Amino acid sequence: MDKNYCIKEGYISRKEYNQNVQIESGDQFQDEVYQRARQILDEHKYKKVLDIGCGSSFKLIKYFRDRPFVGLDLEPNLSWLKETYPYFDYRLSDYNNPLKDEFDLVICSDVIEHVLDPDLMIDFINNINFKQLVISTPERDIIQRVQREMNWDVKESGPPANICHVREWTKDEFAEYISQTFDIEEHYITPIQIECQVIVATKKK
Repeated sequence: MDKNYCIKEGYISRKEYNQNVQIESGDQFQDEVYQRARQILDEHKYKKVLDIGCGSSFKLIKYFRDRPFVGLDLEPNLSWLKETYPYFDYRLSDYNNPLKDEFDLVICSDVIEHVLDPDLMIDFINNINFKQLVISTPERDIIQRVQREMNWDVKESGPPANICHVREWTKDEFAEYISQTFDIEEHYITPIQIECQVIVATKKK
């Protein structure tokens, strides 16, 4: 029986990974997520940052170039990052290879909806020694409404209209899923990019 990861009964997830890799060095999507992460870093005087699925690294560099950071991604992104920014620390994103580093802040911005088994990613994050996590993903009800307004072919019970997404959560579903592993401190919809929901969390006490 397929796992539903706290998503409503009857929802259909995509069965295969279908990622279209396009590196855009000026990517502004999820900028508000990184902006909030920087606020948290400054508030707590944090230093070291981990970004899981850093993409072009545009936002990671924009907000954290004055701090030691590690960016994780897959090929061919990883080779491009290492060639373009050889003075920063980029590594292969491998959920079967736990990180031994300690981090103050972990960012995982709009990655989880692309993962076939998000439990693997959540376990990977939980095994990291960190203080706070900022994780985001599209809010299904909102993004479906926006897509319908754009005349996309939207099926309420999935799979997602965006072929690169395996599944999408509503705000309540995502809170239930994340709270199984982490203690949620904040959960909100970003005011500008309104389809994005953000959770700030810590490890279970």
